[in-house]
Amino acid sequence: MCPICERPNYFPSDHHMVPRSRGGVATETICEDCHKAIHAHFTNKELEEKYHTPEALLEHEGFAKQIKFLSKQDPGGRSKTKKNKDRLRRE
Repeated sequence: MCPICERPNYFPSDHHMVPRSRGGVATETICEDCHKAIHAHFTNKELEEKYHTPEALLEHEGFAKQIKFLSKQDPGGRSKTKKNKDRLRRE
């Protein structure tokens, strides 16, 4: 099970909770859809400073809304995720 969307994890992906570029080493195995959604919503700086746990990620309103949608999708399929417009402004 993916610890973020709680669906069966057919396409596992190791996500560095603190990005490697920021010195992170610990990983969490999550589904590919959640991994794409994380990087669509957050910059590496935000992941390092605030959103480095599944609980913290789900506290973000926009991300939680995306995960709510993903949790209803077929875990065997793959969802497309575009970068969040707010994230593009912060880069």
